[in-house]
Amino acid sequence: MVCYSCRNNEFNANRAIGVKSAARKVVLGGIDVPAQPTGFAAYRATVDVNKMKEDLDVAWLLEKPSLNIWIGEGRHVMSYTIAAGKSFNMVLSHIDTADPATWKPETAIADMRREFSGWDSRLTKIINMIDTTLKWPLLSGSKLKTWIAPSQKMLIMGDAAHAMVPYMSQGAAMAVEDGGALAAVLSLITDPKEIPAALRVFESVRMERTGQMQEASMLNGKLWHFADGPEQRLRDESMRPEVEGRSFSWSANQWSDPVTQWWAYGYEAEEEVEKAWWRSLEVKNGVKL
Repeated sequence: MVCYSCRNNEFNANRAIGVKSAARKVVLGGIDVPAQPTGFAAYRATVDVNKMKEDLDVAWLLEKPSLNIWIGEGRHVMSYTIAAGKSFNMVLSHIDTADPATWKPETAIADMRREFSGWDSRLTKIINMIDTTLKWPLLSGSKLKTWIAPSQKMLIMGDAAHAMVPYMSQGAAMAVEDGGALAAVLSLITDPKEIPAALRVFESVRMERTGQMQEASMLNGKLWHFADGPEQRLRDESMRPEVEGRSFSWSANQWSDPVTQWWAYGYEAEEEVEKAWWRSLEVKNGVKL
């Protein structure tokens, strides 16, 4: 949440940010539109790399910094080292439509192991090294009519405005882009009276960008979670060149597909909002700037 000239602002940091944002309800005129369950949840855990180094079946995963993904019907596991290689981070996504209020922390380890029972023996070895885990529901933000409060003095962004599933790993990146774009457009105004117009430009540009990333994230999850069959075989065949180290021009894996990489990771948030600002002035003044 961003709020300016709000001397009597009642929102604290814990209530104003994220998917549970209290500010969103204010922005939307008193009726909240919260992020919705997707039917998926994720176990998050870390593994002591010293345990892994003792097992030759999995020690090779630590030889160089890399992202490793296991994909299957309705599930996938993502792993990579963190803390300068001292810890092995894991995100284990799976189908779960149950009410999170019914989840039991005391059975989380056993539940997690059962979800991936029968998978690659190297993966299950690592899962069995996990001592503690947290289970999170995966939510996706609903399309909002606006991010700007009626007062035009409050703005939501980040997960409060556009929560997304982590299947493109871009949720935090979108919030960072939001911050850069907001700073960029506000740096162009010459009078405080232009702030509402600047916020509207920001909102237009960022709604389009984050909406597309929400869709891409859901799409990648669908691609990863195919059941065995024709779609799964076509996906795997399209990914074969990258797995074998051969050159390729496209891939069903959105993280590797060259066009998707350019679109997702080559985007310049500040540049795009600046261009939109100058276009808005051209429309307003009827002249080419």
